[in-house]
Amino acid sequence: MVVVGAGQSALESAVLLAEAGAAVRVVARGPRAVAFGAPPDHQPRLRPESPFGRAWSLYALSHHAVGFRRLPAPAREYLVRRVLGPKGAWWLRDRFAGRVRVTQGRQISRVTVRADGRPVVSLRGGGRVGELAADHVMAATGYRMSVAALDFLGPGLRSELVTGAGGPWLDAGYGSAVPGLYFTGLPAAASFGPVMRFVCGTEYASPRLAKAVAAAHG
Repeated sequence: MVVVGAGQSALESAVLLAEAGAAVRVVARGPRAVAFGAPPDHQPRLRPESPFGRAWSLYALSHHAVGFRRLPAPAREYLVRRVLGPKGAWWLRDRFAGRVRVTQGRQISRVTVRADGRPVVSLRGGGRVGELAADHVMAATGYRMSVAALDFLGPGLRSELVTGAGGPWLDAGYGSAVPGLYFTGLPAAASFGPVMRFVCGTEYASPRLAKAVAAAHG
């Protein structure tokens, strides 16, 4: 089994597959892509807590995300892409070590299927090329936000949205330029920062969204 990716989804999926008896290899493009967070008792004590660890920057992004909207669009797009990059949770490290093989610093150039139905992953990177054959390949690489891909909204509605930094521009209550249309989760990251990419971002978003909706219909 080949799992492509280096974030929590990829690493936890690899661990669960290995614990179920599968032979698993993680393929990650970064040279040091497979990493895990530090446990709480190994983090700096003189820095504020956040859902992602103790750091002033992470505290600000987690608990004062509305200030993220004031940054220039290029800075917001860069931070959403780079801050809180691929990493596994600290409690997953011991379950991962010794159970899952890792290939790092390699990119997938193509995937083909052999006559027997098995996929073959072609790799390149570090001046090397190679192939991995597997029974299954799981893509756990995440994705980038694209308003154009939200075709369930319809082209007319999408054309009314004001966009920037890779997502719809939202006001402080998560409302878009279309009255009554709100966004949370990954689409809101362009306005409220990378914390919106995670489930814990709902703690910040939900009361502000609820207040905005109640005010609009009050």
